Amino acid sequence: MTRKRKSSRNIFSFLRMGLKNKLIAIVIGVGTVPLILAMIFSYLQGNKSLTQVIGSSFQALAYETSTKIDLLLKEEIHKITHLASHPTLVLWVTEQNKFLEQTPLPKIKQELREQSQAWKERNPQPLSPTTNRANKVLNGFLKNEPHALENTFALFVTNSKGTLVSSINFRPDFMNSKLPSWKKVMSGKLETFIGPLIQDPRTDEYTFEFAVPIKDYTGRVAGVLHRVYFAGEFFNNALETITFGETGHVMLINSDGVVLTCPILPTGHQLADPKLVKAVTGPSNAWAQTQGDGHGSEDISIIGYSPLEKTSRHTTASTRHRWYTFAWQASDELFAPTQSLLSWVLGAGLFSLLLIVIMGSLAANKIVRPIRQVQRTAESIGRGETVEPLDIKTGDEIESLAEEINTMSGLLQKTFSGLEHQVEAKTQEVIYLKKYTDSILMSVPEVILIFNSDLKIEYANAAFEHLTCWKSSEYLGQGLNDAPSEFHEAWDLLIKELGKYQWGIKKDHPQPAVGDQPYQAKDPLAPCGEASPKESQTTVTLGDQIFAYKFFDVVLEEEKARRIGMIMKNITEEKRLLDQLTQADKLSGLGTLAAGIAHEMNNPLYSIMGYTEAILDEKQISKIKPLAQKVLDRSKHMASVILNLSGYVRTNEKDALKEVDINERLEAATEMALMASYTDGIDLEKNFSAIPSIKAKPEEIQQVFLNIISNAVQAMEGKGKLTLSSQQDNGFIIVQIRDTGPGIPPEYISKVFDPFFTTKEQGEGTGLGLNIAHRVMKQSGGDIKIQSEPGQGTTFVISFPFNGQGKK
Repeated sequence: MTRKRKSSRNIFSFLRMGLKNKLIAIVIGVGTVPLILAMIFSYLQGNKSLTQVIGSSFQALAYETSTKIDLLLKEEIHKITHLASHPTLVLWVTEQNKFLEQTPLPKIKQELREQSQAWKERNPQPLSPTTNRANKVLNGFLKNEPHALENTFALFVTNSKGTLVSSINFRPDFMNSKLPSWKKVMSGKLETFIGPLIQDPRTDEYTFEFAVPIKDYTGRVAGVLHRVYFAGEFFNNALETITFGETGHVMLINSDGVVLTCPILPTGHQLADPKLVKAVTGPSNAWAQTQGDGHGSEDISIIGYSPLEKTSRHTTASTRHRWYTFAWQASDELFAPTQSLLSWVLGAGLFSLLLIVIMGSLAANKIVRPIRQVQRTAESIGRGETVEPLDIKTGDEIESLAEEINTMSGLLQKTFSGLEHQVEAKTQEVIYLKKYTDSILMSVPEVILIFNSDLKIEYANAAFEHLTCWKSSEYLGQGLNDAPSEFHEAWDLLIKELGKYQWGIKKDHPQPAVGDQPYQAKDPLAPCGEASPKESQTTVTLGDQIFAYKFFDVVLEEEKARRIGMIMKNITEEKRLLDQLTQADKLSGLGTLAAGIAHEMNNPLYSIMGYTEAILDEKQISKIKPLAQKVLDRSKHMASVILNLSGYVRTNEKDALKEVDINERLEAATEMALMASYTDGIDLEKNFSAIPSIKAKPEEIQQVFLNIISNAVQAMEGKGKLTLSSQQDNGFIIVQIRDTGPGIPPEYISKVFDPFFTTKEQGEGTGLGLNIAHRVMKQSGGDIKIQSEPGQGTTFVISFPFNGQGKK
């Protein structure tokens, strides 16, 4: 009962308070509670957001650093892989392996013991690992690489027995067959070995190793190239130290928590907390909030981390470790913004509370007196009476309320007037933008046209008017064929292309797919490579000027009708310069054509030399005559080759056509190609059918077969199966030449018949053989097709007409 009475007294005391005190109490009560809640929420939300931002920033920094280190290590792998393919290293390791295979085992053991002892005593001998030719290659590699000598602990080569072949210094052991890197790389299980962080007992320096295979010319692993780096020097020289603030930095660790490089911790330091290591070595880049930071503090820390994705593939396969970047900052510095935020929130809260009290008191003083006057005026407005303007000068919301009531009707009128002014201003702005856009288009030197759906001109710029001398009042709503110009043929062409473009973009008339185009040999003296962009442009000639033109869609969101635009650019000067450049390139190609003549003469010349040697050695006259006949045939063939090559300058169609036995010419070409290749590793299979002879030039037909078969033998590198077949089919004689070589990549299929196109090394081919074969077949009315898949070999299908369809 007593508590109820006290509560009732408090309520009655509040009710009996004056209006001023009530307002102050209410303002303080209403303002304080939300303020306190807002302060708490702001602090929690700000702390959470700050933590999220810091974690995301550390994660991004760790990821960026991991990407840089990945690229760095990828480049290192590329360098030593390229070094491992050096011919001197391959040859030296191969010779060492052959020596070990051919030398008796007792002698090998004795020599290895002597060499190992000399190595331990650092006693260099002739052709020792520090003085041989391979050593010069290794030292030359390091001299060309910045900081290489500082970063490299050891660079050495081992053979198939793990014996040291070459080294830049005496640091590696002479026998290395127990090294994990040698075992895994030599077994063929790994192409790249990245070793763990190891402390060298002699120097107390931490090192890590890269190892790659050295393969002989058959592709087998013949030895191993090892490069051992000083971990600290390598990363310090290759990467800029990434720091932020006073303590923030990025470090590199492995999945066991061992430090590879760090601005604060020494290389090789083991992070003591396994929970921390597990938290920052996840499968993908992220950030974590942990208890402890790995640098001696047990406070809560935010750590961003990221695995080195590409490098970790090698390290996982090599040592089952992954490498991670680790972004960290000391806790006191990291959470300094949070403490600052808390201080700022508290200060702002106290200041706001003080303002609430002051403003509540002022509001009570000013509201109490005029409040009743405002109330009476409001009641009069509610009754629909005419109200005199309120004259209240309190300087607060009450005065503002009175002014709002007094000016309500006037403001409504002004509002409508203001809207009219805004509409007028927007209209003027649109007009200005249109004029501005038109001014830009009129200033463009290229011709710009816009057509409506009926292909009538809707818009044209000043360049079009200057070109056609046609005024806007004359061409708007007209077609290009109505243009008063002497270029009627050009306009007709553009109208036709414009119609094709319009037909191609309609949804109910899809543009037909482009079918297989017939092969067209390129200009023999044109430069190799892709066509010039200027040559691929669609052009039209207007008098002595050349214009490149292009169509484009003009779509307005508020309209459904389609419009088509056309832009024309004057490229007369560019075309002139391009023609001059093309002529210069053609002249430069004459030298390559001369090289092609030598190439085409080599094959029959080798045959003549072989038969001549046989004649010199032969004593029986009866056997000399067939050999002499073959020498005469090959000489005639060389004369024909010269005539064929001269076809790039002129064609000789006066030579008489003769009856040609396809099987006979195929046999002769095969014999010449195999003789010129100096190889006996080709397995030859012949499937010849009885076929009729054809009218043709024998030397040209034999040259076609010779060029294709020579290419097949070269593709198989003298080892493989060559299958020849002939048959009759629907008025054509079909010859197939199939090899078991590596095949032709799809992107090269369309280029193999281009003159001078070759994938061989410089000096091994001119790229004329298949072009000559293709040209001969086209002249005779036949054809050549290619069927090839990478790794599955290549088949040339050659078809000859024998019923009068060929060219004479």
